[in-house]
This record gives sequence, C-alpha cells and structure tokens, in this order.
Amino acid sequence: MYLLMALSLTASVTVAQPHVPRDAPTLRLHIESDAPEVELFRVTGEGVGTVATGRGVATVGIVHYQRECRAPCDASILEPGADFFIGGDGIQPSKRFSLLGHGEDVTLHVDPGSSALRSLAWTALALGVSAALVGGGLIAYASSEDSGNSLNASSDSSRLKTHGWAALIGGGLMTGAGVSLFAFSSTDVEFLPSSAPGKRRVAGQGHVVTRR
Repeated sequence: MYLLMALSLTASVTVAQPHVPRDAPTLRLHIESDAPEVELFRVTGEGVGTVATGRGVATVGIVHYQRECRAPCDASILEPGADFFIGGDGIQPSKRFSLLGHGEDVTLHVDPGSSALRSLAWTALALGVSAALVGGGLIAYASSEDSGNSLNASSDSSRLKTHGWAALIGGGLMTGAGVSLFAFSSTDVEFLPSSAPGKRRVAGQGHVVTRR
C-alpha cells in the first residue's frame, strides 16, 4: 500500500525549477537572531501530487526548497527575487518573502516561533471546538427534555445541562488558549531599515514584518 502511494505521488508531481542566469543579481544578507537554529530557505519548485487512499484519491501540494544559509548567514544570495522563508530545527516556518527591493545589503531580524507550540495550538483548538460543540448539543438536548412531566426526566435534564455548560465553558477557554498559542508560536521576520549587516534597527524608523 505504501509503495503504491509513493509511486502515485512521484508520478504526478510537476516541479518548475527556476532558471538562474549567470548575470543574476545578488545581495549580501545578514540574519540577527537569538536562536542559532535559524536558517534561510529558498523555494525551488512547487507541484501537485495525488495519493491513493482507502477512501479515494486525495490531492496534495508539494513544495521543494533548499537551504541557503544558517544565522548569522553573512553570505551572498543569488536571485533575491525568489520566494524565501525562515525555518530550522524545531522552528515554525515563516511566511514566504522576497529579498528584492531592500538594497544590496539586507539585515533580517528573526524572532523564531516553536513548531511544537504550534502543534499544541492545533490540538487545543481542535479539542476546544469539539468540547464546545458537545456542550452545546447537551444543553439543546436537555432543554428539549424539559418538556417532560416526570420528576426523573427533569432531574436528568438538569444534570445534562450542568455537564453541557461545563463542556461549553471549558471548550471556549481551550479554544481561546489555542488561538493565543498560535500567536506565540509564530515566526516573525523583520527587515531592519539600517540595511547593512551587523547594524541594529534605528528606533522610530519604518520596518516590514512577516509573521506566521
């Protein structure tokens, strides 16, 4: 089964590899970050594949990339107009960005997010939404049972409502925690306006931030 899936995926991938001319523009890049694991990656191609499963055929997107340098980098980057992103071991990948249009000497300040924290955010969000839906369903069901005339039915519906409200409130709190974790797990990439390796951002000047 896994071999068939792999063959199916490989056969349907179409990757557009960029052609880089000899006289392509270059720039000097410096990365400032407190995390030594920060790395710059270049997107080299994209494609679409199909995976055969027991329920049918699923379409997946495939991104090919290569590592350009590791912080602090201090390297010449060819074709700065390509798509780049920040990643690394245990680091949540950033949004894509271009290095073009920021001068010949570019300094990036990277505040890396945690990929483990992002996974925890997805888990908290999924559990929170599920609990809230279950709680809402219990409350609705208990309300419909209130129309019964028996004392036992009224007692049962009251307990269901109690459990339902507990699940609804707990699910809401967990959903809020998941949303907060998304923000804390994002990787921020800032183009420093000093535009020179090793120089810090000057307070009050404008800057561009990409976040994911």
